[in-house]
Amino acid sequence: MLRELNDEGTTIVQVTHSEKNATYGSRVVHLLDGKIEQEGRY
Repeated sequence: MLRELNDEGTTIVQVTHSEKNATYGSRVVHLLDGKIEQEGRY
């Protein structure tokens, strides 16, 4: 359902500690102490 909404133009923000769940997104931002540590795309 979330992927369909995103395909229609809705921005989805998912916060997770799970690398597996992070793969559902097309863009991943890793934070450390509130600062961007790494940014990438799946």
